[in-house]
Amino acid sequence: MSNGDLYTGREQTFIKHFILRNYLERFAIIVGSHWNTLTYVDCFSGPWKVKSEEFEDSSFAIALEQLRRARAVHRDRTGRTLMLRCFFLEKTPSAYKRLKHFTDQIDDVVIETKNKKLENAIQDILNFVQEGGPNSFPFIFIDPTGWSGFAMKTITPLLQLDPAEVLINFMTEHIRRFIESPQKQTQESFVKLFGSGQFKDELRDLEEKDREDALVTAYSESVKRVGSFAYTSSTIVLHPTKDRTHFHLIYATRDPKGIEVFKDAEKKAMPVMEKTRDEAQKRGREKRTGQTELAFSSMETQDPSAYFQSLRERYMSRARVAVLHLIQSKKRVPYDKTWSEAMTFPLTWENDLKEWLRDLESTGRLEFTGMKENRRVPQRGQNIQIVWKT
Repeated sequence: MSNGDLYTGREQTFIKHFILRNYLERFAIIVGSHWNTLTYVDCFSGPWKVKSEEFEDSSFAIALEQLRRARAVHRDRTGRTLMLRCFFLEKTPSAYKRLKHFTDQIDDVVIETKNKKLENAIQDILNFVQEGGPNSFPFIFIDPTGWSGFAMKTITPLLQLDPAEVLINFMTEHIRRFIESPQKQTQESFVKLFGSGQFKDELRDLEEKDREDALVTAYSESVKRVGSFAYTSSTIVLHPTKDRTHFHLIYATRDPKGIEVFKDAEKKAMPVMEKTRDEAQKRGREKRTGQTELAFSSMETQDPSAYFQSLRERYMSRARVAVLHLIQSKKRVPYDKTWSEAMTFPLTWENDLKEWLRDLESTGRLEFTGMKENRRVPQRGQNIQIVWKT
């Protein structure tokens, strides 16, 4: 069964797994160069709606695959053997039974599983992480099916693990639909999710897309503040057949290298997402009309949809405004700072930032200091400063 068959009808999960796979591939190799042990924690493991008998379309199997690859890379390069440790949590007994059967067959990775709700397993997770020793680096994956079960107060001890990196599935579509629910219990659940009710003030008088962005920004900032992370970023995963956001993946780290790897995974995923959405929409049209359409050749270059392009232009514009404001207000700012500001926005990448800055330099509005003579564009980590001249 091909990957396409495994994810038919849940293309958004395919993109989520594509990003997770590509991120973990580089994360595990990079972190494994400095740490002896990699600890992976999946707080909502499932399996859910998997079609592969080998669980190839599950997040926990994907994580194991990438961690093992990193171990093999380091073994081949240096002779070192990384210790791999995984904690898989699942609250539903039927899903947990399948998870446990899968993990019981594994003997080359230290794995602990728990059939508990996340709220009741925080100390179990902390104990497992601590047992990895002082030279263990944890990665926390929080991938719920809704917005409950991972209140900010609940996950605070996980966010405060240092070192650690975190990836959270922010279920934008569900949250957007119910954020204005008059039910007291629903409103209380959102306050718990964000850690306070302050986010409501930021939604006043906003249009739908602006409200969505405000929600994601408020949640990202809460994660950043609670976990004392230096950097956060997010990416959009679109609904397979409709022009709207299905969910955001929100990433937090204390190292700029993590942002670089996350943004690279995002950039690789976007054309894949566009192609899978095109295919899903084509299947939908064929089902409605009963007419088979010509297949799109995988050898051809597919232009982004108008909707995707509008989103990219939206976030590039917002990132550009934020960077320009930063430079104008500070008059002199490290290039690395403008980079971290731009990378908080989805669908915006470093080559976009460099293009904006080159345009401003060409008009004489700013200049770079600290650039090596043979460099045309700034590079991070070289103490390059941007000076506003007008």
